Amino acid sequence: MDTQLHNRRFLRSVEAILGTALVCPKIEIPAPSEWAKSALGFAPDAKQAAVLDHDARRLILCCARQWGKTTIIGIKALHAAVFHPGTQVAIISKSLKQAGILIGRVCQSAAILGYPRKRVRGHEHSLELPNGSRIFGIANSEGAIRGYTIDIVIVDEAAQIADDVIGAASPTLGRTNGKLWLLSTPNGQTGLFFNVWHDAQLTGWFKMKATIEDAPYASPAFIEEQKRLFPYKFRQEYYCEFTPVKGRLLNHERVNQMLDPDIAYVPFPRLSQETL
Repeated sequence: MDTQLHNRRFLRSVEAILGTALVCPKIEIPAPSEWAKSALGFAPDAKQAAVLDHDARRLILCCARQWGKTTIIGIKALHAAVFHPGTQVAIISKSLKQAGILIGRVCQSAAILGYPRKRVRGHEHSLELPNGSRIFGIANSEGAIRGYTIDIVIVDEAAQIADDVIGAASPTLGRTNGKLWLLSTPNGQTGLFFNVWHDAQLTGWFKMKATIEDAPYASPAFIEEQKRLFPYKFRQEYYCEFTPVKGRLLNHERVNQMLDPDIAYVPFPRLSQETL
């Protein structure tokens, strides 16, 4: 074929595509909370809607057991995958089986929308959508997450995930300027989840707390029973208090009370490396 003729045909095809794009109406992306109601038949409460609709790149959700975080985050992840083709979502939890629970909720919602169940190659717990978006579970280890380029990293039960694992996952968001979502019930007074929640200087994080009183299923009788049977665990798992580990002499609050901000910090010299 003549080169000039080929080029003219190519340019005409490009012009046709661009012309079509100009007249096509822009797709309006619905707010996740409204989409959950209209498309999935799920009506979130005020706090759940706030989590769904907030578009912060850093999210930390500190919530009571059975509040609904799995359902909410599953819907939020699916919304991103449906309306942003090619989105890559990785879920890290205590185990692949645990990650599979969250992905199972995603698949339930996707089935309501009519999407077929198609797994991501090489990932047992996963879902691949026709638009190229993928949601998949990653093993709870540093090595498992390396090598990926991710748009959204979800760390389920983040208070029980080692900081090194979350630290290995964070660089996968560098190229995409992606999102990191930490969700968990408190688990002691150490670790990244605890530190992020209490660090007032991390202004870029959207923080949401939901206790047992925000759970629609919890009757006063149930709350009273749990409080009586499990007094220590109750504060942590139902009222989201970061309680110290049993047997520890000093908790985080007591240590902070003993610190005097007016005293200048003097680093202690390391033996055999520094001199007094």
